[in-house]
Amino acid sequence: MLRVLMAACLFIVAAPSGAQQYPTKPIRIVVPFAAGGATDLPARLIAPKLSEALGQPVIIENKPGAGGVLGIDSVAKAAPDGYTFVMATNGELVMNPSIYTKLPYNPSKDLVPVSIAVESPLVMLVATSSPFNSVAHVLAAANAKPGTISFATAGTGSTSHVLTEMLALRTGTKLLHVAYKGGAPASTAIISGEVSMGLLNLGSSIAMVTSGRARALAVTSRSRVPELPSVPTLAELGVPDYADSIWVGLAAPVGVPSDIIRRISTEIAKALAAPDIRARLSQIGVQPVGSTPEEAAARIQRETPRYAEAIRQANIRAD
Repeated sequence: MLRVLMAACLFIVAAPSGAQQYPTKPIRIVVPFAAGGATDLPARLIAPKLSEALGQPVIIENKPGAGGVLGIDSVAKAAPDGYTFVMATNGELVMNPSIYTKLPYNPSKDLVPVSIAVESPLVMLVATSSPFNSVAHVLAAANAKPGTISFATAGTGSTSHVLTEMLALRTGTKLLHVAYKGGAPASTAIISGEVSMGLLNLGSSIAMVTSGRARALAVTSRSRVPELPSVPTLAELGVPDYADSIWVGLAAPVGVPSDIIRRISTEIAKALAAPDIRARLSQIGVQPVGSTPEEAAARIQRETPRYAEAIRQANIRAD
């Protein structure tokens, strides 16, 4: 009996030291776009803070292709062990199911939200040589000649495409979509006057406006942004029920333990509260959010039907 008790005591003492404490190996965050883009930069800013807090390397893996589909699908099919995450936007996590008829992943079934990390409004831009001096002027021209006022986007089904079509639906106008292969050529088209206007992310817009290459007419956020304080919101200008942004968030394969999801979410919020991270985000026109998993899930649930209806009405398809 004494030997049995001694063995039991030894087991109890040894158990904690043998138990695996998460994380025990490097963590991978897949970014489904090329390095240096609007989705990649927040991931690379957050990763070192996460690594420091978790005691393991946090590796950013860029896996571009098919408008973000390839990278997200790889994470959706990854082992739900808490070592693989994806950093993506509301375009891929909310809009894509309504844009693609054959999507290999289902965000609501294959992925679980961890955190909405950052968000950024879009800015309506025109060339400095443009005859349009206001949103009202643009909309009046669109009403006078439906389908002739053109707008540039980074591609069919992109967030800027969906949000511009939502603007057209809200104002009862018909605009002409011109899709480019990325944000850079879309920006060039706006600056040169090749298109009438475009909605671009705040970071790109700040550089274009401050350098005098473009003129900002409005922002899509609920309130004005400090980076462009004189630029009104679309809501201020009378566009009803319009307050939308691009957000970037972290998601994991369904099945990852909830305590791991919550820990990663908490560490992201801490990282985004750091003064150096906030300063860098401000420089690139991005606002920190750092939501809880529940807040992220609720926002996705709110946005999904609203975007789906706009996508259906505008007949946006990317297949």
